Amino acid sequence: MTQFGKRTVQFPVTPEEVPALVSRIGEQMAAGVITLDGRSIEIEGYESIGISLKRTGDKLRARVKVKFPKRPGEVGDAGSDADDSDGDDD
Repeated sequence: MTQFGKRTVQFPVTPEEVPALVSRIGEQMAAGVITLDGRSIEIEGYESIGISLKRTGDKLRARVKVKFPKRPGEVGDAGSDADDSDGDDD
């Protein structure tokens, strides 16, 4: 199945959970499907996968973003993310 655009999953984690989370994501990538927080993302044909952790006070927010090619003829600059306005570098 050809996918376009991007898929993002965000959820809270504790600092103690982070090493196991990163390991699990790696194992799931090898299997071709990332399943987090009850959502599954098939990664066949992906352009990039970003994993970010953001600390806000004593909490952490994990975000996994999978980007796929833009739809043929989609408006936008080839090198920019017009809808990625969160200010992160991923």
